Amino acid sequence: MKKIIGNPSQKNKDLINLINKTKINHYYIKNYEDFRDRIIKNISSEDVVLDCGKAMREKFQDIKCKTIETIDVNDFGDYPDIILDLCSNDVNELQNRYDKIICIAVLEHVYDPFKAINNLKTMLKDGGVLYGMVPYIYPYHAPQNMEFQDYFRFSKDALAYLFREFKEVELFPIRGRISSSLNYMFPRRWKKYMEKTRINILLDKFFSDAENTKKCSGFNFIVKN
Repeated sequence: MKKIIGNPSQKNKDLINLINKTKINHYYIKNYEDFRDRIIKNISSEDVVLDCGKAMREKFQDIKCKTIETIDVNDFGDYPDIILDLCSNDVNELQNRYDKIICIAVLEHVYDPFKAINNLKTMLKDGGVLYGMVPYIYPYHAPQNMEFQDYFRFSKDALAYLFREFKEVELFPIRGRISSSLNYMFPRRWKKYMEKTRINILLDKFFSDAENTKKCSGFNFIVKN
């Protein structure tokens, strides 16, 4: 006679429901556009904004808002505004501070993404929005000096669970089945040269949205608090 401990079948049903209600938007597989431009467009002049890791890079200066701050675990002198381990218990003074938080290519580098997301949610105001990107099928990319590390990769299922406490979750797969594989084999060169021809959009049309989602480079995301 089999022994059943707890209610695993019900938990699995709950997880399936959570995954199924997560919205998948294939816009960035089918269009050669920069997700950061969408972020900039959605920020208002009255917003208080946090850019984790200053990941907006050259577009950071294009953000027009009331206040913008940066955060990093490392101190680089003139950057960041706040030095903080996102996985720590030290975010109380930042509670309910931000209207928008940008977290692009950060969560794979934290040792506890569940704690980091909980902290970011705490730092967001009610109704605030978290924008970001995480890798899925993507090469290891920590620096040689290990100033920061590379820990995690995220499937759509993982992100549905990671963001389970948020009101709305929308995921945007990056690259499809073919172009993600080529990007993995030829990192930097594929993005820097080939994608500018938009050949990736043509190649990924050979597969369905479902197949492209399962084998993408990563996901842009918009989640609402």
